[in-house]
Amino acid sequence: MDTIGARVKEALRGCGLSQAELARSVDLGESALSKSINGTRAFSAVELAEVADRIGVSMRWLVTGEPDPYEFRLVARHDYDRLSKSYSYDVSGDRGTLESIALLYRQAQSA
Repeated sequence: MDTIGARVKEALRGCGLSQAELARSVDLGESALSKSINGTRAFSAVELAEVADRIGVSMRWLVTGEPDPYEFRLVARHDYDRLSKSYSYDVSGDRGTLESIALLYRQAQSA
């Protein structure tokens, strides 16, 4: 998979939108989206940004096929492996802390 269109197609399978739904959500004709995915029409930068947002991927991944090492991730702790270009995190050790925080919020609301 070495094209933007192929990456859009792959991400579409995982996001729960049909190609027609994606086209409507980014205000693009179904034919224009189909041509862009198949490589006979180029996405504009704005279209590509909207597509990335709707299907939940980064622009960097759509354009290069590589994850964005600077992508914002909301986790208590994470590790980034530069070799595999992947993130990993384990929140199992944080469960007690998170439950204590949740308890404090519940107590503050009932006071």
